[in-house]
Amino acid sequence: MTDFLGYERSDGSIGIRNFVPIIATAPYANDTVKRAAEIVDDAIPITHPLGRCQTKPDVFQTYRTLLGYATHPNTYGAVVVAHAGEIVDGDELADDIAETGRPSASINIHDEKGVMNGLKATVNATREMVQDASAQQRQPHDISNLTFGINCATSDTTSGLCQHKATAGAAWRLIDEGGRAVFAETPEFFGGEEGLAERAVNDDVAQKILDYVDNWDQRLQETGYDVRGAQPTPDNMDGGLTTIEEKALGALVKSGDGPIQDLVDYAEQIPEESGMYIMDSPGHGAESVTGIGAGGAHFMIISTGQGHTLSNAIMPTIKITGNPGSAERVPEETDVDVSEALVGDQTIDWATDELWDEIMEVVNGKQTLSEVLGESQFAIHRIGPST
Repeated sequence: MTDFLGYERSDGSIGIRNFVPIIATAPYANDTVKRAAEIVDDAIPITHPLGRCQTKPDVFQTYRTLLGYATHPNTYGAVVVAHAGEIVDGDELADDIAETGRPSASINIHDEKGVMNGLKATVNATREMVQDASAQQRQPHDISNLTFGINCATSDTTSGLCQHKATAGAAWRLIDEGGRAVFAETPEFFGGEEGLAERAVNDDVAQKILDYVDNWDQRLQETGYDVRGAQPTPDNMDGGLTTIEEKALGALVKSGDGPIQDLVDYAEQIPEESGMYIMDSPGHGAESVTGIGAGGAHFMIISTGQGHTLSNAIMPTIKITGNPGSAERVPEETDVDVSEALVGDQTIDWATDELWDEIMEVVNGKQTLSEVLGESQFAIHRIGPST
């Protein structure tokens, strides 16, 4: 058994960070959230353009995503900021956060009689929470408590040959220790879905995989958009990929070849049972990673061919590449360079060890490059139009 040093939560989850996010329920609270986060060190601003004039499925998805970040294992507590009466209700969100045993506060700019009072109330609530969080100590916990997030970015011809294999090796090492892993990007399964379904633990999960891929195919075609004519993306083609099927077969390498336990909806909580899971998400990297974060993954591995800024504020994001040109061109976007396994004398087992060692350091507190540089994106996937 392997231990790591983490933060224990009242709901039984264990965090590898002790963040205090400030969460806007609608775009009209974004500026207050950003200003408060500029004043209070270590506060994480969560801003977005949603939470208002949305259809019911989108309201539910927005709420579930925000709640997922507010109650994430890496979250100590959260401050919710609303503009006025919103369809994503700030008081309700704060109450649901409190039910997990985490500190929460709800600030309403209208109730505070304007943005200046609203900002002062937000800063005060966040300041107290950050100070309380700083007093909590890390304690040893079993590594089986962790969930491993996986996403690829700017894939190229090196991805499926090197860094995706190392990513899969590290993910299954955690699963062998009793943990979980999750990958996403359903539209990028096109051409590889039959092989993926054959890995399902039972027929129901296999059919679920095929149905979700078919749903994305129909949904995209109903817009008049043929994903096969728009994928791979220009940066993928710059890296040598020629078709969506070629991209899919390479992308699926990052999940290994072990059994698929189940498929969950966008931003849905990852089950506690050990194994490999799929989250239904678009191929849009920022939306996909945001959904995986809401699902509770403790950290994210971005397996990239040509380098990428893609990262997340709540999940420490480790970027791995096997492309020596990318590692040299964008070193600040490369936490782990395993190109020696592709062009040198090293093996994929060595590359897996390199990634695993970095993961162990990060879960115990080492900051990733994106954390040091303050890089992150937050984009909730939406289902329908604004109303």
